Amino acid sequence: MSIFSKIRDKFRRKKHNDLSDLDELTKKLPPIPEGQTAQDIRMQEKIHLDNIKAKLDLILTDLDNLKTQNQMINERLKNMEKTIAETKGIKYY
Repeated sequence: MSIFSKIRDKFRRKKHNDLSDLDELTKKLPPIPEGQTAQDIRMQEKIHLDNIKAKLDLILTDLDNLKTQNQMINERLKNMEKTIAETKGIKYY
């Protein structure tokens, strides 16, 4: 075999004629839920989306709290800088 045929064989698409791979894949899949209608599936999806929206709302409120805390810390820092500047006579250029 030449070097080119070895390289070509490595990159060639393999042909799968046997169904053993398909059997292995179907074993790994979760079982199909029986007795569920399309309406039940839609309700489950709606509940899932509602849970995601609730989690996002919690994250947004946490971000708002962090924002207000950051603003308060900045205000306190400005007040501290003012008092230090007044007492020591520090001048900012």
